[in-house]
Amino acid sequence: MPGLTREEDSLGSNPGTKDLARHLFTRMSCGKIVVVADKPEVIHASLRKQWLKLARKVRKEQSSTLNATRILRLSDMASRMQTMRFTTKWPDDFEADVFVVTVDQLLAWPPDCRTLYVTSDIRMDQLHIIAALMPKGAVVAICKFK
Repeated sequence: MPGLTREEDSLGSNPGTKDLARHLFTRMSCGKIVVVADKPEVIHASLRKQWLKLARKVRKEQSSTLNATRILRLSDMASRMQTMRFTTKWPDDFEADVFVVTVDQLLAWPPDCRTLYVTSDIRMDQLHIIAALMPKGAVVAICKFK
């Protein structure tokens, strides 16, 4: 995977969708995001819930600060977070920002994204095929849910 940043166990020793949402927060302005999961519908629902909780925390921080520059930045972040679209429809939903899909879906239609989270078991040859079509500088984060 030349030209890509690979992160393993970047979400802690016992990651879940809460940690995934926090990491996704750092990558939300980098473009489309793909999450590879065995059960996309389950991860989608849980991740979306954690994402909205995180957006509420940002709004709460915005309301508690007095720094005008920080208020504006937090307001922009919270607005962006609340308008981000999550979907399991790959690749039919071109308006979505975060796709939660299976390995087979990605092998049939390669990702055009800057961030790829792998939360399921995937063979290295499959990962190399998927990552080979990602742009240089993209991030591949391999994380296992316990």
